[in-house]
Amino acid sequence: MASGQATSPSVVPLGLGTMLYPAALCAFMVQHGLSKKSLSTSGAVAATVVGMGTFTHLPGVFGTVLLTFYLSSSRLTKYKAQIKKTLEEDHQEGGARTAIQVFSNGATGTALALAFQYVFWTSAQRPATLFYQDWRASTLLFAYIGHYACCNGDTWSSELGILSKSWPTLITTLKKVPPGTNGGVSWIGLVASVAGGATIGAMAAVSVLVQQWREARVDLFGLIGGYLAGAAGQGQTDEMAAALRAWQMFTRAVDARFLIGLALAGAGAGLFGSLLDSLLGATVQKSNYSSKRKVITYRKEREDDDEIKAISGWDILDNHQVNFVSSLLIAGLTGYLSWRCLW
Repeated sequence: MASGQATSPSVVPLGLGTMLYPAALCAFMVQHGLSKKSLSTSGAVAATVVGMGTFTHLPGVFGTVLLTFYLSSSRLTKYKAQIKKTLEEDHQEGGARTAIQVFSNGATGTALALAFQYVFWTSAQRPATLFYQDWRASTLLFAYIGHYACCNGDTWSSELGILSKSWPTLITTLKKVPPGTNGGVSWIGLVASVAGGATIGAMAAVSVLVQQWREARVDLFGLIGGYLAGAAGQGQTDEMAAALRAWQMFTRAVDARFLIGLALAGAGAGLFGSLLDSLLGATVQKSNYSSKRKVITYRKEREDDDEIKAISGWDILDNHQVNFVSSLLIAGLTGYLSWRCLW
Protein backbone atom coordinates (compact mmCIF):
# COMPACT_ATOMS: atom_id res chain seq x y z
CA MET A 1 0.00 0.00 0.00
CA ALA A 2 1.16 3.50 -0.78
CA SER A 3 1.56 6.05 1.96
CA GLY A 4 0.22 9.09 0.17
CA GLN A 5 -1.02 12.08 2.10
CA ALA A 6 -4.54 13.16 1.16
CA THR A 7 -4.63 16.79 2.23
CA SER A 8 -5.48 20.15 0.73
CA PRO A 9 -4.38 23.60 1.85
CA SER A 10 -7.59 24.88 3.40
CA VAL A 11 -9.95 23.68 6.09
CA VAL A 12 -13.21 22.17 4.84
CA PRO A 13 -16.15 24.12 6.30
CA LEU A 14 -19.11 22.35 7.88
CA GLY A 15 -22.13 23.67 6.01
CA LEU A 16 -25.83 23.26 6.76
CA GLY A 17 -26.13 20.24 4.48
CA THR A 18 -23.19 18.60 6.21
CA MET A 19 -24.91 18.93 9.58
CA LEU A 20 -28.41 17.88 8.47
CA TYR A 21 -27.32 14.37 7.51
CA PRO A 22 -25.79 13.43 10.90
CA ALA A 23 -28.64 15.19 12.70
CA ALA A 24 -31.16 13.05 10.81
CA LEU A 25 -29.27 9.85 11.63
CA CYS A 26 -29.02 10.84 15.29
CA ALA A 27 -32.73 11.62 15.36
CA PHE A 28 -33.49 8.18 13.92
CA MET A 29 -31.21 6.42 16.41
CA VAL A 30 -32.56 8.30 19.42
CA GLN A 31 -36.21 8.01 18.37
CA HIS A 32 -35.78 4.30 17.72
CA GLY A 33 -34.07 3.81 21.07
CA LEU A 34 -36.74 5.67 23.03
CA SER A 35 -39.66 4.02 21.23
CA LYS A 36 -38.17 0.53 21.69
CA LYS A 37 -37.09 1.35 25.25
CA SER A 38 -33.48 0.58 24.31
CA LEU A 39 -32.38 4.01 25.58
CA SER A 40 -33.22 5.89 28.75
CA THR A 41 -33.52 9.68 28.67
CA SER A 42 -29.89 10.13 29.70
CA GLY A 43 -28.90 7.41 27.24
CA ALA A 44 -30.65 9.29 24.44
CA VAL A 45 -28.66 12.44 25.23
CA ALA A 46 -25.42 10.45 25.27
CA ALA A 47 -26.36 8.70 22.02
CA THR A 48 -26.84 12.11 20.40
CA VAL A 49 -23.31 13.14 21.42
CA VAL A 50 -21.85 9.86 20.15
CA GLY A 51 -23.88 10.06 16.94
CA MET A 52 -22.97 13.65 16.07
CA GLY A 53 -19.31 12.94 16.76
CA THR A 54 -19.44 9.89 14.51
CA PHE A 55 -21.70 10.88 11.62
CA THR A 56 -20.49 14.44 10.99
CA HIS A 57 -18.45 14.82 7.79
CA LEU A 58 -16.99 11.31 7.88
CA PRO A 59 -16.95 8.45 5.36
CA GLY A 60 -20.10 6.34 5.63
CA VAL A 61 -18.28 3.34 7.09
CA PHE A 62 -18.07 5.00 10.52
CA GLY A 63 -21.82 5.53 10.74
CA THR A 64 -22.54 2.08 9.30
CA VAL A 65 -20.49 0.41 12.01
CA LEU A 66 -22.13 2.44 14.78
CA LEU A 67 -25.66 1.70 13.53
CA THR A 68 -24.83 -2.00 13.11
CA PHE A 69 -23.63 -2.19 16.69
CA TYR A 70 -26.57 -0.24 18.07
CA LEU A 71 -29.33 -2.07 16.18
CA SER A 72 -27.96 -5.59 16.59
CA SER A 73 -27.04 -5.25 20.26
CA SER A 74 -30.36 -3.60 21.12
CA ARG A 75 -32.22 -6.42 19.41
CA LEU A 76 -30.30 -9.14 21.23
CA THR A 77 -30.66 -7.43 24.59
CA LYS A 78 -34.41 -7.98 24.36
CA TYR A 79 -34.10 -11.59 23.20
CA LYS A 80 -35.32 -14.02 25.90
CA ALA A 81 -35.31 -11.13 28.39
CA GLN A 82 -37.58 -13.01 30.80
CA ILE A 83 -35.01 -15.79 31.14
CA LYS A 84 -32.20 -13.32 31.79
CA LYS A 85 -34.31 -11.58 34.42
CA THR A 86 -34.31 -14.78 36.49
CA LEU A 87 -30.51 -15.05 36.38
CA GLU A 88 -29.34 -11.51 37.15
CA GLU A 89 -30.67 -9.43 40.02
CA ASP A 90 -29.76 -6.13 38.34
CA HIS A 91 -31.24 -7.02 34.94
CA GLN A 92 -32.89 -3.92 33.48
CA GLU A 93 -36.40 -4.26 32.14
CA GLY A 94 -36.40 -3.52 28.40
CA GLY A 95 -32.61 -3.17 28.35
CA ALA A 96 -32.76 0.65 28.38
CA ARG A 97 -29.18 1.93 28.22
CA THR A 98 -28.19 4.85 30.43
CA ALA A 99 -25.65 7.55 29.57
CA ILE A 100 -22.94 5.65 31.43
CA GLN A 101 -23.60 2.52 29.37
CA VAL A 102 -23.65 4.48 26.11
CA PHE A 103 -20.37 6.26 26.85
CA SER A 104 -18.63 3.12 28.13
CA ASN A 105 -19.39 1.47 24.79
CA GLY A 106 -19.10 4.56 22.60
CA ALA A 107 -16.49 6.94 24.00
CA THR A 108 -13.46 5.27 22.43
CA GLY A 109 -15.19 4.87 19.06
CA THR A 110 -16.26 8.51 19.07
CA ALA A 111 -12.72 9.62 19.96
CA LEU A 112 -11.34 7.61 17.03
CA ALA A 113 -13.93 9.10 14.67
CA LEU A 114 -13.01 12.60 15.86
CA ALA A 115 -9.32 11.75 15.45
CA PHE A 116 -10.02 10.83 11.82
CA GLN A 117 -11.89 14.12 11.48
CA TYR A 118 -8.92 16.03 12.88
CA VAL A 119 -6.24 14.26 10.80
CA PHE A 120 -8.14 14.74 7.54
CA TRP A 121 -9.80 18.05 8.39
CA THR A 122 -8.29 19.73 5.34
CA SER A 123 -9.22 16.94 2.90
CA ALA A 124 -12.05 18.13 0.69
CA GLN A 125 -12.50 14.60 -0.66
CA ARG A 126 -12.32 11.46 1.43
CA PRO A 127 -12.69 8.64 -1.11
CA ALA A 128 -12.84 4.98 -0.16
CA THR A 129 -9.38 4.51 -1.67
CA LEU A 130 -8.03 6.80 1.07
CA PHE A 131 -8.13 3.77 3.37
CA TYR A 132 -5.93 1.87 0.91
CA GLN A 133 -3.46 4.72 0.38
CA ASP A 134 -2.93 6.41 3.75
CA TRP A 135 -1.72 4.48 6.79
CA ARG A 136 -3.36 6.94 9.15
CA ALA A 137 -6.81 6.42 7.67
CA SER A 138 -6.32 2.66 7.58
CA THR A 139 -5.06 2.41 11.16
CA LEU A 140 -7.80 4.62 12.57
CA LEU A 141 -10.48 2.62 10.76
CA PHE A 142 -9.12 -0.72 11.99
CA ALA A 143 -8.91 0.62 15.55
CA TYR A 144 -12.49 1.89 15.23
CA ILE A 145 -13.66 -1.51 13.99
CA GLY A 146 -11.70 -3.22 16.76
CA HIS A 147 -13.52 -1.12 19.33
CA TYR A 148 -17.04 -1.78 18.10
CA ALA A 149 -16.30 -5.41 17.22
CA CYS A 150 -15.18 -5.89 20.82
CA CYS A 151 -18.34 -4.23 22.13
CA ASN A 152 -20.61 -6.11 19.75
CA GLY A 153 -18.89 -9.45 20.31
CA ASP A 154 -19.11 -9.04 24.08
CA THR A 155 -22.78 -8.05 23.87
CA TRP A 156 -23.68 -10.99 21.64
CA SER A 157 -21.68 -13.31 23.88
CA SER A 158 -23.36 -12.05 27.05
CA GLU A 159 -26.89 -12.00 25.65
CA LEU A 160 -26.72 -15.41 23.93
CA GLY A 161 -24.19 -17.23 26.10
CA ILE A 162 -26.32 -16.76 29.19
CA LEU A 163 -29.00 -18.91 27.52
CA SER A 164 -26.77 -22.00 27.42
CA LYS A 165 -28.39 -25.01 29.09
CA SER A 166 -25.17 -25.85 30.93
CA TRP A 167 -23.41 -23.61 33.44
CA PRO A 168 -20.54 -21.49 32.08
CA THR A 169 -16.89 -22.01 32.97
CA LEU A 170 -14.98 -19.38 34.92
CA ILE A 171 -12.13 -18.30 32.64
CA THR A 172 -9.54 -18.16 35.45
CA THR A 173 -10.22 -21.42 37.33
CA LEU A 174 -12.10 -23.42 34.66
CA LYS A 175 -14.73 -24.29 37.28
CA LYS A 176 -18.45 -24.27 36.57
CA VAL A 177 -20.20 -21.13 37.86
CA PRO A 178 -23.84 -19.91 37.85
CA PRO A 179 -25.08 -18.21 34.66
CA GLY A 180 -24.50 -14.46 34.75
CA THR A 181 -21.22 -14.71 36.65
CA ASN A 182 -18.66 -12.15 35.50
CA GLY A 183 -15.87 -14.04 33.75
CA GLY A 184 -17.99 -17.06 32.87
CA VAL A 185 -17.58 -18.35 29.30
CA SER A 186 -19.41 -20.93 27.22
CA TRP A 187 -19.05 -22.30 23.71
CA ILE A 188 -22.28 -20.59 22.69
CA GLY A 189 -20.95 -17.31 24.02
CA LEU A 190 -17.59 -17.65 22.27
CA VAL A 191 -19.20 -18.47 18.92
CA ALA A 192 -21.58 -15.53 19.42
CA SER A 193 -18.64 -13.20 20.11
CA VAL A 194 -16.97 -14.20 16.84
CA ALA A 195 -20.25 -13.72 14.96
CA GLY A 196 -20.86 -10.33 16.57
CA GLY A 197 -17.38 -9.07 15.76
CA ALA A 198 -17.44 -10.50 12.24
CA THR A 199 -20.75 -8.72 11.61
CA ILE A 200 -19.09 -5.40 12.42
CA GLY A 201 -16.09 -6.14 10.21
CA ALA A 202 -18.19 -7.43 7.32
CA MET A 203 -20.52 -4.43 7.39
CA ALA A 204 -17.49 -2.13 7.40
CA ALA A 205 -16.08 -3.91 4.34
CA VAL A 206 -19.43 -3.70 2.54
CA SER A 207 -19.72 0.01 3.38
CA VAL A 208 -16.25 0.79 1.99
CA LEU A 209 -17.05 -1.25 -1.13
CA VAL A 210 -20.38 0.53 -1.64
CA GLN A 211 -18.71 3.93 -1.25
CA GLN A 212 -16.11 2.92 -3.81
CA TRP A 213 -18.86 1.73 -6.18
CA ARG A 214 -20.67 5.05 -5.89
CA GLU A 215 -17.47 7.01 -6.46
CA ALA A 216 -16.71 4.97 -9.59
CA ARG A 217 -20.12 6.04 -10.97
CA VAL A 218 -20.82 2.61 -12.43
CA ASP A 219 -24.07 2.59 -14.40
CA LEU A 220 -25.56 -0.78 -13.42
CA PHE A 221 -28.12 -0.87 -16.22
CA GLY A 222 -25.53 0.22 -18.77
CA LEU A 223 -23.18 -2.46 -17.47
CA ILE A 224 -25.80 -5.20 -17.78
CA GLY A 225 -26.77 -3.94 -21.22
CA GLY A 226 -23.15 -3.97 -22.32
CA TYR A 227 -22.63 -7.57 -21.26
CA LEU A 228 -25.88 -8.69 -22.87
CA ALA A 229 -25.01 -6.88 -26.10
CA GLY A 230 -21.57 -8.48 -26.13
CA ALA A 231 -23.03 -11.93 -25.51
CA ALA A 232 -25.49 -11.44 -28.37
CA GLY A 233 -22.77 -10.21 -30.72
CA GLN A 234 -24.33 -6.77 -30.99
CA GLY A 235 -22.55 -3.44 -30.92
CA GLN A 236 -22.35 -1.40 -27.72
CA THR A 237 -23.60 2.13 -27.28
CA ASP A 238 -21.37 4.85 -25.84
CA GLU A 239 -23.24 4.57 -22.52
CA MET A 240 -22.59 0.83 -22.37
CA ALA A 241 -18.91 1.30 -23.18
CA ALA A 242 -18.60 3.99 -20.49
CA ALA A 243 -20.28 1.70 -17.96
CA LEU A 244 -17.87 -1.12 -18.78
CA ARG A 245 -14.86 1.18 -18.43
CA ALA A 246 -16.14 2.41 -15.06
CA TRP A 247 -16.63 -1.19 -13.93
CA GLN A 248 -13.10 -2.13 -14.95
CA MET A 249 -11.69 0.88 -13.09
CA PHE A 250 -13.76 -0.06 -10.03
CA THR A 251 -12.56 -3.68 -9.96
CA ARG A 252 -8.93 -2.66 -10.43
CA ALA A 253 -9.14 -0.18 -7.56
CA VAL A 254 -10.71 -2.60 -5.06
CA ASP A 255 -8.21 -3.87 -2.49
CA ALA A 256 -9.56 -7.32 -1.63
CA ARG A 257 -6.87 -7.92 1.00
CA PHE A 258 -7.89 -4.79 2.87
CA LEU A 259 -11.60 -5.64 2.78
CA ILE A 260 -11.05 -9.23 3.89
CA GLY A 261 -8.79 -7.86 6.60
CA LEU A 262 -11.66 -5.75 7.94
CA ALA A 263 -13.90 -8.80 8.30
CA LEU A 264 -11.15 -10.91 9.90
CA ALA A 265 -10.17 -8.08 12.24
CA GLY A 266 -13.78 -7.77 13.33
CA ALA A 267 -14.05 -11.50 14.06
CA GLY A 268 -10.76 -11.52 15.96
CA ALA A 269 -11.60 -8.40 17.96
CA GLY A 270 -14.99 -9.86 18.82
CA LEU A 271 -13.48 -13.09 20.16
CA PHE A 272 -10.45 -11.69 21.98
CA GLY A 273 -12.42 -8.70 23.21
CA SER A 274 -14.95 -11.03 24.80
CA LEU A 275 -12.16 -13.13 26.35
CA LEU A 276 -10.44 -10.01 27.71
CA ASP A 277 -13.73 -8.74 29.09
CA SER A 278 -14.26 -12.13 30.77
CA LEU A 279 -10.74 -12.12 32.21
CA LEU A 280 -11.23 -8.66 33.68
CA GLY A 281 -14.69 -9.63 34.91
CA ALA A 282 -13.30 -12.68 36.70
CA THR A 283 -10.48 -10.79 38.40
CA VAL A 284 -11.25 -7.11 39.02
CA GLN A 285 -15.05 -7.32 39.14
CA LYS A 286 -16.88 -8.86 42.08
CA SER A 287 -19.49 -11.58 41.54
CA ASN A 288 -21.68 -12.73 44.41
CA TYR A 289 -24.42 -15.35 44.35
CA SER A 290 -27.68 -15.34 46.29
CA SER A 291 -28.38 -18.93 47.31
CA LYS A 292 -31.89 -17.93 48.31
CA ARG A 293 -32.93 -16.16 45.10
CA LYS A 294 -30.66 -18.23 42.82
CA VAL A 295 -29.34 -15.14 41.01
CA ILE A 296 -26.08 -13.23 40.60
CA THR A 297 -26.22 -10.24 42.93
CA TYR A 298 -24.08 -7.21 43.65
CA ARG A 299 -25.07 -7.19 47.30
CA LYS A 300 -22.08 -7.63 49.58
CA GLU A 301 -21.39 -10.59 51.86
CA ARG A 302 -22.21 -10.32 55.55
CA GLU A 303 -20.72 -12.37 58.35
CA ASP A 304 -24.13 -12.86 59.99
CA ASP A 305 -25.80 -13.99 56.75
CA ASP A 306 -24.67 -16.92 54.62
CA GLU A 307 -27.21 -16.23 51.84
CA ILE A 308 -24.70 -14.20 49.78
CA LYS A 309 -21.65 -16.16 48.66
CA ALA A 310 -18.60 -14.83 46.83
CA ILE A 311 -17.84 -16.53 43.53
CA SER A 312 -14.97 -14.60 42.00
CA GLY A 313 -13.11 -11.34 41.62
CA TRP A 314 -12.19 -8.26 43.63
CA ASP A 315 -14.46 -5.25 43.84
CA ILE A 316 -12.28 -2.88 41.80
CA LEU A 317 -14.17 -2.12 38.58
CA ASP A 318 -17.85 -2.19 37.71
CA ASN A 319 -19.30 -3.64 34.52
CA HIS A 320 -19.21 -0.34 32.62
CA GLN A 321 -15.57 0.26 33.49
CA VAL A 322 -14.65 -3.27 32.41
CA ASN A 323 -16.39 -2.71 29.06
CA PHE A 324 -14.57 0.58 28.56
CA VAL A 325 -11.13 -0.79 29.41
CA SER A 326 -11.46 -3.94 27.31
CA SER A 327 -12.77 -2.13 24.22
CA LEU A 328 -10.06 0.55 24.55
CA LEU A 329 -7.30 -2.07 24.71
CA ILE A 330 -8.71 -4.09 21.81
CA ALA A 331 -9.07 -0.93 19.70
CA GLY A 332 -5.43 -0.05 20.27
CA LEU A 333 -4.26 -3.60 19.59
CA THR A 334 -6.33 -3.92 16.40
CA GLY A 335 -5.05 -0.63 15.05
CA TYR A 336 -1.45 -1.54 15.86
CA LEU A 337 -1.66 -5.00 14.27
CA SER A 338 -3.27 -3.58 11.13
CA TRP A 339 -0.44 -1.07 10.82
CA ARG A 340 2.17 -3.82 11.25
CA CYS A 341 0.49 -6.17 8.76
CA LEU A 342 -0.56 -3.71 6.06
CA TRP A 343 2.16 -1.06 6.11
